[in-house]
Amino acid sequence: MAAADKLLHGSVQNAGWYDELVKQYYPSDVDKEPSLTDALKRIAAADGEGQRLIAPQKARLLYGISTAARLKKVAPKCALPDLEKPDRTLGPALNQCLAAIAPTGTALKTRRDRGAAVRSSFVEHVSTNFTRAGDFDEAVRAQAVTDFRADKLLQAPVCKTAVVMVDGLESVVIDTEFDSDDVSLEGLLAIVNPFNWAADYPALFVRMQDQEPDFLPDGWRRVLETVTVMGQEITTPLKFYPNRANNLEASVDYDLDKSDFATGDGKVLVDRGFINMKSTSGDPKKPGVHVTTRKVVHIQGVSAFTQGKLVCLGGYGTASADFLIGAAATKRTGRKPFFYPKDEDEADRDPDTGVAPPATPLTHFVPAAVDAWTECAQDLTNGYFDMAQKWVTGSLTLTDLADYTTRVSTELASSPWKYLQAMTSPRSPGKPGGAK
Repeated sequence: MAAADKLLHGSVQNAGWYDELVKQYYPSDVDKEPSLTDALKRIAAADGEGQRLIAPQKARLLYGISTAARLKKVAPKCALPDLEKPDRTLGPALNQCLAAIAPTGTALKTRRDRGAAVRSSFVEHVSTNFTRAGDFDEAVRAQAVTDFRADKLLQAPVCKTAVVMVDGLESVVIDTEFDSDDVSLEGLLAIVNPFNWAADYPALFVRMQDQEPDFLPDGWRRVLETVTVMGQEITTPLKFYPNRANNLEASVDYDLDKSDFATGDGKVLVDRGFINMKSTSGDPKKPGVHVTTRKVVHIQGVSAFTQGKLVCLGGYGTASADFLIGAAATKRTGRKPFFYPKDEDEADRDPDTGVAPPATPLTHFVPAAVDAWTECAQDLTNGYFDMAQKWVTGSLTLTDLADYTTRVSTELASSPWKYLQAMTSPRSPGKPGGAK
């Protein structure tokens, strides 16, 4: 149980989350026993038919296989199948699932032959060295590159969640952070407008529709979002605000649009976050970006911990990272620009030469603080959850910060002013407290 909780945070205290999801979304499967072998067979069959997984799905599959191998190593008598000594059914399915994690463009036979060749050594490695969630990059991703990724790093975030209170509702917070050498900042700006999302990432986004009026009095633009999660559609009114702080940094904030909440289906009561983008090449037109994303969401009908699993398994929580990885590298006509036009005159202006809206102060946590908060929220005491709640609701004070810095890790305490500046930056008019 302890080993499981290190790899799947909170799973021991919330052991019924899987049954809850099945009852809510797959009631016909309530009496069926989950089978890892069958799941791997289905994934392998789809890959064999050319239905390649996207990068974040590959990361989740890699995490699942490695977790199962580790838990069987720790508790040989547990119900999980033995991935180190698989039977005739499990063996080929496991080989082919490892092949499914290979880079796009690799021939099916080539990657399956490789999967079969390295399965034994890979499973032995992860079952021994993957002891906690923080080991994933070093113990799992690195080994995957050596064994079957053909020296190509799988640059996709793994979904990590924590539960906080927002407006009296238990809500899930999902943070991701990743780098890419394949796309430029300008490439990201070409696709990050929410009105592009349905075309760029149809696996999750079904429709992104106009709302009337288009703009709210504070300058935020309105959009009606429809996504599909676990086979069910969820429609939510949102507002968003693009900002380009300077030539090398930009962001998009979004929040629930309560001005006409009835346009949605009411399933989502909290939905806010941001996408922060920064050029790492020093030239916004050259490849090299660092991206941090946050999503805070409360979905009706399931408990808080189960919501976290729902948004991760459904791709809802990391959607911004999921589609940014691939969509920005794909050329497509008809995309809406980063600064969506406010009127007909603006619509006729060349987006490359038009005057951009004035820069507003950066109000998000610096990237280092994102990591610090995530680690605190997931691994440490309830005191950090209290801080997270105040942070998300916009009630964080200097007194709170002083108390906070006495309790967090040495890393945070060694440079408190960096965090102080990020946490206490003035807010721009209309910016939601939960996007800080």
